Amino acid sequence: MKKIDAIVRAERMPLIKERLRGMGVAGMTISTVMGWSKNRELHLQWRGQPVSYDLIQRAKFELVIPDSQVKEIVLAIIESARSGKNGEQGDGMIFVSSVDHLMNVKYLG
Repeated sequence: MKKIDAIVRAERMPLIKERLRGMGVAGMTISTVMGWSKNRELHLQWRGQPVSYDLIQRAKFELVIPDSQVKEIVLAIIESARSGKNGEQGDGMIFVSSVDHLMNVKYLG
């Protein structure tokens, strides 16, 4: 089993969620998270005044899937998360890690 953590632009969340649902992903956790990466600040204007945000809102997907589906799921997330044809800086990050044990609380005890 593998765990996929994908941190993507918040506005791409509905598209990614529906794409994964359509692929038959049995379950996932989606959280709203905040952070920064290479671009530490987002510079905008509010009422004509410059405003800087150092924490940017993102969506975080967490999925545990069979090893055989990793490539397919990762490619679907990449395609759905990209801005434009080739993507842009800040579109997101995907982490894949091994899961040693998976236990359903319902069936324990």
